[in-house]
Amino acid sequence: MYLFLIAICTANGQVAQDRFELLALKLEEYAIENPKIDKEIDISFTGTLQDFAISFSKETKTNLTIEPSINPKIVANFADTKPRDILLHLCKFYSLDLMFSGSIITLIPFKSLPTPYQPREIDAKYNAYNEKLELNLTGDTLDFVVKKISQVTSKNVIVTKAASNEIVKGFIGAVPFEEALEQLAKRNDLTYSKEESGYYIFDKASNAPISVNGDDSKGLDNKRNAKTSSKKTQQQAIPNLKLTSTVDSLQHQTLSVNADDIGVTDIIKQASAETDQSYFFFSLPEERISLNVENVTYEALLEQVLKGTKCTFKKEGGIYLFGERTQEGLRQTKVLQFQHRSVKDILTTIPKDVVQNLQIQEFIDLNSLLVSGSAVSIAELEAFIKDIDKPVPVVMIEMLIVDFRSDKEVRIGLDAGVSDEPVTSGGSIYPSVDFTFSAKAVNKLLSLLAGNGIVNLGKVQPNFYATLQAVEDNGYAKVVSKPRLSTINGKEAKLSIGETRYYQVERTTLQGNQTPISLQEKRFESVNADFTITLTPIVSGDESVTLQIAVTQTDFLGQIQANAPPPSVNRSFTSNIKVYDKEMIVLGGLESKGVEDSGTGLPWISRVPVLKWFFSKRRKARSKSQLLIFVRPNVIY
Repeated sequence: MYLFLIAICTANGQVAQDRFELLALKLEEYAIENPKIDKEIDISFTGTLQDFAISFSKETKTNLTIEPSINPKIVANFADTKPRDILLHLCKFYSLDLMFSGSIITLIPFKSLPTPYQPREIDAKYNAYNEKLELNLTGDTLDFVVKKISQVTSKNVIVTKAASNEIVKGFIGAVPFEEALEQLAKRNDLTYSKEESGYYIFDKASNAPISVNGDDSKGLDNKRNAKTSSKKTQQQAIPNLKLTSTVDSLQHQTLSVNADDIGVTDIIKQASAETDQSYFFFSLPEERISLNVENVTYEALLEQVLKGTKCTFKKEGGIYLFGERTQEGLRQTKVLQFQHRSVKDILTTIPKDVVQNLQIQEFIDLNSLLVSGSAVSIAELEAFIKDIDKPVPVVMIEMLIVDFRSDKEVRIGLDAGVSDEPVTSGGSIYPSVDFTFSAKAVNKLLSLLAGNGIVNLGKVQPNFYATLQAVEDNGYAKVVSKPRLSTINGKEAKLSIGETRYYQVERTTLQGNQTPISLQEKRFESVNADFTITLTPIVSGDESVTLQIAVTQTDFLGQIQANAPPPSVNRSFTSNIKVYDKEMIVLGGLESKGVEDSGTGLPWISRVPVLKWFFSKRRKARSKSQLLIFVRPNVIY
């Protein structure tokens, strides 16, 4: 006896296999021990499914039962059909399942498994270049929202347990990151705070700390309703100095200070006593200051009051040490690593005022700076590096370069002369005429003319030749290239394609005075004709790209004189344009035209109409070229 229950197999929200394929597989296994279910039958029926089961069992000699709750009316007409196909058909059209128990088959209602909840994809976009965040929320759970924000921004955003299931809504355009979080909190009745460690925390507004003494006018923030400590310090009260502490629900203690012309040392002592901090002074700051700050941490207060003084602080073993910045024991050494850009040559971009009290060395192997100095100066440098250490976009520039060239040349004329050796007749007659007549062929023609009584010109010498030319050449070329260049933002990308030609240079020198010896030197010089395009992309905060483009094209015009540099023509232009990411632009206008009309012949006769074609050799040529460049930048972070 065995029992099989066929259902939808679901794991992690994905269907493992179609249930009807599983049903067919189980029926095939059942047919091994019950071959009757594989024998074709003919059955026609009209009535309820319960009655159909009785007829089906009698016809196939199989044990078929149906759950009593299943009793739809059916009309069936099956011819030459296997019983197992009929059962599979009933399961498909009446949403049934099969349960096997030995030789007994039971039809039961199909119960689909519930689809696991799939959270909606959170619509959050972040531009790492300008640190702007865009949110489009339509009733999303805060837990999933902060998870998505952390993924796209690589910043630590968390939510308290009390607010994890809060539903948040609202559209926030592309605004600075912290401003976006603040707006998200305001629109959904939440609180938002930032810790010194860099974590951003969301909490329910009802979980904000409340005031226990009912007095909100003593420098405490009404909106935070902070819990005020009533502890009295053991220090003697100092006139014109008012200092209180606050502890919120997360046990973060902050200070509020109102001082008027008070010594820095007195403020540090009072703040240390209020927050139960241990301290040690190597030397006492002599400056006096006035300040009014609210809800700042102990270390933030120390940084503010010690700014502009010659003293600094350092925490060591739970004790805050105070003294001059250059004093031994207060100096720090720290490794500041860059995440998104290269440390090479970075010191040239840091203002001198930021690094004047620090010793800095580039550590290329770790892409870091080794910094030694006071903690305050290092913190200032670290803050500056954090501001400039942003992902630098890479710009991939796709180009399509199309060069059209059209040439037409006509050469017509008769050329005759005497060569060093006898010439053999030969050349082309069709489709163009370029044929050389030997002296023998010319003499035959002269004999023919003299025999007909037309004219008697005699005979030419054996080395005589005559060349008849009537040639027209037409050329059209379309050259297409698709180069791709990649460069980081603000850096130059350059493409150069060219041709090199060589020409011979001869040089003769004389050595010796009485019997000079002539020495000849031959060497080959090169000359280039290049097509060069230089692009410098600059990506703006809105992802538009400013392209600085310079194009230079040099073409050879041919070899006019043997062993001389070939003449060339230069074309160039520069352009500054602004396009958006993935927009295409076309650059054109590099067009050249050439016309040449030259000829040689007998003086005066070569200019007489009709006769000039027999007493001259002429050449006409026209050329035209046009260059089009299509450019499309693609910004990649």
